[in-house]
Amino acid sequence: MLRRAVALTAGAVLAWTGGTVALAPVAHAGTVTPTVHCTLPASQGEATGPQEMSVELSPAIVDPGGKVHAKVTLGPSPATSGLSLSDVPTTPSIDLAMSGGATGTVTVTGPEITLDVPSGQPIEIPPYEGDFIIPTDASGPISFTPTRNLTRTKVLGSTYETPCDVVSGGGSIGTVDAEGTAGLPATLTAPTTEVRPSTGVALSGSLWTVGATPVPSLCAADGGSCDTAKFVSNTLAISSSGELTGSAVLARAGTVADGSYLVKVSDGTKEATASLTVKAFVPTGPRTIALSRAGAPLGSVIQVTGSNYLQDRWINTIGLDANGATLDDTAVYVRSTPEGTFSVDFTVSDPAIAAIQVDEGNDPATVLTTPFTVTDADATLSAGAAKVKPGGTITLSGGDWPVGSTPTAALCAADGSACDSAAITGSTLRIDADGTLAGTVTVSGSTSRAEYLLQVTAGSAQALTPLTVAPTFVVLTPSAGPKGTAVTVLGQGFAKVATVSIVGLKADGSQTSDSLKTKVVGLDGAFSQTFTVNDTATVAIRVKEVLANPRVETAAFTVQDGVVPAGPSFTLSPSEGPTGTTVQVAGRGFAPVATVAVTGRTADGAQTSDSFVTRVIGLDGTFALNFTVRDPATRAIRACEVLVNGKIVQQAFTVS
Repeated sequence: MLRRAVALTAGAVLAWTGGTVALAPVAHAGTVTPTVHCTLPASQGEATGPQEMSVELSPAIVDPGGKVHAKVTLGPSPATSGLSLSDVPTTPSIDLAMSGGATGTVTVTGPEITLDVPSGQPIEIPPYEGDFIIPTDASGPISFTPTRNLTRTKVLGSTYETPCDVVSGGGSIGTVDAEGTAGLPATLTAPTTEVRPSTGVALSGSLWTVGATPVPSLCAADGGSCDTAKFVSNTLAISSSGELTGSAVLARAGTVADGSYLVKVSDGTKEATASLTVKAFVPTGPRTIALSRAGAPLGSVIQVTGSNYLQDRWINTIGLDANGATLDDTAVYVRSTPEGTFSVDFTVSDPAIAAIQVDEGNDPATVLTTPFTVTDADATLSAGAAKVKPGGTITLSGGDWPVGSTPTAALCAADGSACDSAAITGSTLRIDADGTLAGTVTVSGSTSRAEYLLQVTAGSAQALTPLTVAPTFVVLTPSAGPKGTAVTVLGQGFAKVATVSIVGLKADGSQTSDSLKTKVVGLDGAFSQTFTVNDTATVAIRVKEVLANPRVETAAFTVQDGVVPAGPSFTLSPSEGPTGTTVQVAGRGFAPVATVAVTGRTADGAQTSDSFVTRVIGLDGTFALNFTVRDPATRAIRACEVLVNGKIVQQAFTVS
């Protein structure tokens, strides 16, 4: 139950309420609306009022000592939220008191989920599910009555509990019979909506033989002609309480015709059937095809995709020459999906390719053709900001590299001579199927300060890109823009806690009319400061420490025509690397003097196990900090203001 914010060294404390989602009446389910008393964490007070509780129990009959599955839906609790927060890890649970055939209390605990918490509104916690075990001496009907729900929330590294105890108006939400189930018939439930061939059919049931292996088959509507081959695979399993769960994958459309069937499951001792309707995908419009690239060098791999095809059909893809003749050696084949789509990798293996043709099952009426050009483009290479500290890591990118080859890197002198692969101590470079080069390289910690060329070689392709190696440097984001552009000046390798001055420079080296900016360097030697370029004579921005024997660094800036972009953003350097990589996060456009929290994020949006890092945002709305990626599940890095309606920005990070 989120009530209000409580000051902590790193942010806010949460309290929670339940959420409401409609639940249709089903067997072994009940709803009560008792009065609950909620105790909020961190001395935030208490709240009392009604809360709806709905619980669905299955199976209806279970062996003594067996497992019961519960689906729980909670209505809004008396407590509300006074603060808006995003992606809060939350674990709900409910206690049920047993009476009748057993006594004591059982707890249903749901999985951890992440929730967005609106201010001043009931918290919406989705329905959750969990299991519990009834006592081994249970016998006969057992009634279950809710006595308390408990929510655990994680905020900035701490866990807080919010119990809501039932104080009046409660009652039973359902019963389960504890008795032997060996002689009772099994049950089977299948989807009531149409299913497609080649897709998984979710099946469930109760009172199956524990330890047995369930086998699905598809039968005619009258129960005859049962065929196990109509299901090509399955994940069906019977739990220790006799519950059947899993799915069975139907055979392709050519094997399973549209129609009404019975699906039958047998475990060797028991069997049960359920109705099933099968209907293959029906195209909703004309067939379409698309290429990932309209042209590419010889040896490249492009992706050919299509939609609105009949499902489970062979799709033929082949190159044509300028006269429309087929180039047989280029042909590739793939089956369409249950959604009527296809995707296939096509290798540009013949210099005569002038078009790509697609047909469905060799049917001339389905032929579609699109032009394609074999190009002579050389491989490209870019090092982004093109500046790195000795021992630092930088992200590389490029295009038109030979697929299937392994890229290697070396550091060369500024004129391209004396290339040394030993100066590169680490590499995650790879070439993707479309010829894209991606990854990082790490420069040796003993590399001297100088201007270099970074060389990458893969097969017969080779490319160079400038790279500055220096213990202290400045990067401008953007490095060009119209008058009025707010440039994020990012520094690395400066004196800790020193003050730096930032000014614009003209072509003759004199200072521009733009106002001087200052910034205190962080303990990691990094800083980030916004500098607004209003003087059109600006050709560079200079950073200088306000110290004796100060460090001085300069970076070029180009004034252009156009409109100034706006909005919060941040950059990652590098944006890819192995576990243990320290990533520099530099943000702009955030709330001045607010605290920003930077976290790692998994593919499903949950926070990683890595420690979050906080930083106070400068008066100009910028910040800079270092975040270490140790969790291999990291897919992104997120910056979030610790504020009501705080700004949230996220950038992808690849663990290589």
